[in-house]
Amino acid sequence: IGLTIQEAFPPLANTRLPEAYCKVARDGSRWRTDEIHYDHDGIKGVFEVSAFQPADREVAVIFSDISKRKLADAALAESIRQKKAILNNIPDIAWLKDRDSCFIAVNESFGEACGFSPKELVKKTDLDIWPQELAQSYRADDVEVMRTGKRKRVEERLVGGDGRERWIETIKTPIVDEQGEIIGTTGIARDITERKRAEEALYAEKERALITLHSIVDGVITTDAQGCVEYMNPIAESLTGWTVAEARGKSLGIVFRVVDENTRQPIPDMGVRCIKEGRITKLSHQAVLISRDGNEHEIEDSAAPIRARDGNLLGVVLVFHDVTEAHRLAKKMAHDAAHDALTGLVNRREFEKRLEKALKSATEHSAQHALCYLDLDQFKVVNDTAGHAAGDELLKQIRNVLASTFRERDTFARLGGDEFGLLLDNCPLDNAVSIAHAMIAKIRDHKFVWENRSFRIGVSIGLVPITIDSESVATLLSQADVACYSAKELGRNQFHVYSQQDSEPAQRHIEILRASTLRDALEQERFCLYCQPIIPLSPRSNKPARHEVLIRLRDENGELVLPEEFIPAAERYGMMGEIDRWILHSALHAHTTEFDDTHQKISINLSGNSLSDASLLDYVHQLFAECSISPDSVCFEITETAVIHNLKAATTFIKDILELGGHIALDDFGNGLSSFRYLKTLPVDYLKIDGNFVKDMHKNASDYALVAAINQVGHTMGIQTIAEYAHNEAIVVHLEKLGVDYAQGYALGIPEQCPGLAPSTA
Repeated sequence: IGLTIQEAFPPLANTRLPEAYCKVARDGSRWRTDEIHYDHDGIKGVFEVSAFQPADREVAVIFSDISKRKLADAALAESIRQKKAILNNIPDIAWLKDRDSCFIAVNESFGEACGFSPKELVKKTDLDIWPQELAQSYRADDVEVMRTGKRKRVEERLVGGDGRERWIETIKTPIVDEQGEIIGTTGIARDITERKRAEEALYAEKERALITLHSIVDGVITTDAQGCVEYMNPIAESLTGWTVAEARGKSLGIVFRVVDENTRQPIPDMGVRCIKEGRITKLSHQAVLISRDGNEHEIEDSAAPIRARDGNLLGVVLVFHDVTEAHRLAKKMAHDAAHDALTGLVNRREFEKRLEKALKSATEHSAQHALCYLDLDQFKVVNDTAGHAAGDELLKQIRNVLASTFRERDTFARLGGDEFGLLLDNCPLDNAVSIAHAMIAKIRDHKFVWENRSFRIGVSIGLVPITIDSESVATLLSQADVACYSAKELGRNQFHVYSQQDSEPAQRHIEILRASTLRDALEQERFCLYCQPIIPLSPRSNKPARHEVLIRLRDENGELVLPEEFIPAAERYGMMGEIDRWILHSALHAHTTEFDDTHQKISINLSGNSLSDASLLDYVHQLFAECSISPDSVCFEITETAVIHNLKAATTFIKDILELGGHIALDDFGNGLSSFRYLKTLPVDYLKIDGNFVKDMHKNASDYALVAAINQVGHTMGIQTIAEYAHNEAIVVHLEKLGVDYAQGYALGIPEQCPGLAPSTA
C-alpha cells in the first residue's frame, strides 16, 4: 500500500493505464481494455483491465490476466481463417458454427443456396435462414454432434422455392480445440439429386429384374467368381430344396446336385465348368436334379459367365427348368405312337420298324430271325354273339395267354383287327416252328368267359424265315399273310411255313400286291365311273328309268380293269369303304351335271364294309346337301350277302334312306335263297334278281322257274323287280312274259363311261 500502480505492477509501467487512471479520477468515467500486453522476466501476457470511480470518489482498478484466453482466441481465429480458406475452395455447401449454432463462416456456395452473402450469414442461426421446422431439425443435429463428438451423416429430400425437388447429403463434424474441447461444428452439404435418381433407377431396375426372376417358370441361380451361390429365385429354391439364406456362400455343386439319368453318375459342377471354360455351357438331355429332400426332377440347363465391363469374370448365372412332365408326356406320346391303344402291344408301324432292323441284320450279318403272322379263328363269333366289348377283352387277353411261349427280346404286336405279329429275334426256323406249335396249343386251350358264356377260339399262323435272301419288309409281311392264309386252308389251328412253290398262297400273294396297287390308284385318281341303263319292261321303253353306276380302274399301263379283278382284294384288305366313298362323291357330283336335266335316277352299289361304317349315313346326308340332290333320284343297291352279314347296320341304313325319300334295291337276290325270310323286315323298293339265274333262263327251265318265283314273291310283297344279265332278246322276251318290271343287260344297253368322270392321266 502506498505504492503507485507502476511500482506495484511493473509489467503495467509502460501501458496506457496511468493515463486512463487520471482520466477516470478527473471526470468519473469508466475505462476498460484487454489490450494491455506485458513482458515481465521473459513472460509475455495480456491483461484485461477496467477502471471506474465508485461512490467514495476514489478510483478502483480491476485487472486479470487473460493471456490463455487470448491465446485460445488467436488459435481459434487462425483455425477459422484456415477453415474459411478451405471452405471457399469447396464446391459443395460448407459452413462453420460455434457452440451456439451461430454461423462463424460459410462459403460462396452456401450463400448462393440460401440467398444471402457469406458476410450476412455470419452470426446468424438456422432460424434466420430456414423455415422453423427445418431449422429446429438442424439445431438438433448440431446438439447431437457436439454432445456425442461423432460425425453425423444425413440424407434428406428438399423442395426449393421453384418447386423442384432435390436431394441433399449433409455431413456434420465436431470442431475440437487443442485441449480437446468441442467448440463448434462444421458441415458440408452436397447436392446428390443425380446420384439419388441413378440409385432409384438402379433400384427400380433391380426390383424389375428380381420380380422377373421371381415370376419366370425357370430356376435361376447366380454365383460369385469362386462358384459360390449368391442368389436363387423361388423356382430354384423349390426344385433344389434350399432357401437362399441356407445356400448363400455354399458351392454350387452342393446346392445344385445333378446326375446322369441313365448311369446315375454325378455330373461335374456346372459353375466350375463355366468358370473354367469362360463360355456358355449346357447339361446333357439326360440330367436329373436331386433336391435336398431326395426328390428328383428331369431338367434342362445352361450356365453363362457374368462379366464386368472390363471383361473380368464376376460369377455365373445358371438357368434351368423342370422338364419332368414334358419328358413324361413325350415318352407317353412316343409310346402311344408305337403301341396299340387297346392291347398295349406294339402297333403295326413300330413292328415294321423293328422288322426293318431285323432284316438289315440278316442281310448284312447273316443273322437268322423269324416272322409269325397270327390270325385268330372264331373271333368274329365272339364279336357277333357277345358284342364288341367281349371281343376287345379277348384281344387284351391274347398277350398274357401267349407270353410264356416267346422271349422278352422278341416283339409281339397287334397288326390290326384280330391279327397279330411276332418277330423272333435270332431264332432259327426249327425253334420258330416249336414256338408256333406252343402258341397254337395255348390259344386252343384258352377258354374265354364272358357273362357266363364260354368260347373256344383258335389261331392260324403264317411263318416266314428272315434270312440273307429276304427282300423287303413289305415282301416279308406279304409272305407271312400268304402263309397264314394257307394255314387257314389247312383247317385252322394250324401253322404254315411260307414257300415260293405254294400255288394257292401265290395267288393270295398277288391279291395282296394288288391291294397296294388299289391304294396307289385311289391316290392317283385312276378310278373312273361307267353307267349302264336300267330299262322298264311293262311296257318296254327305249328311255331308261335309271342308270346303274359301275366302277372301273385304269392300270398303270392305261388298260381297263373290271371290278371282279380288284373288288375281292379291296374287300379282303378293308379298302372298299374308301372306294365306296369315292364312288358316292363322284357319282352324286356327276349327277348334278350329267343326269339332272333329264330327271333320270341313278343306282349306286354299297359294300358290306361300308354298311358297318357308323359314319356313312352322315356322309350321305352331307353329300345330298352339298350337291343339292333330291334323295328320290338315288337308289342304293346292297347285296343280299352284305345285308345278312350286317343285318342290324343294314336295317338302320335302309330305314334312314327311305325316311329321306331315297330308294333301296336288294342286289343279287336269290343267291342264297335264305334271304326270303328277311324280306318281311326289310322295307326295300326293288329286288335285283341274281344274273346267274337270268342269263340261262331262256334255255334252262329251273332257272326260269327261280326267276318267276322271285318275281312273284317280290310283287306279292309290293316290291318291284329288276333282272340282271339280260344279254339277248330271248331273255328280254321271257322277262316281259313273267311281268318283271325292269331289265338290265347288253341287249338293252352296254356300260359306257360317264361323261366328265374319266380317270386322271399322267
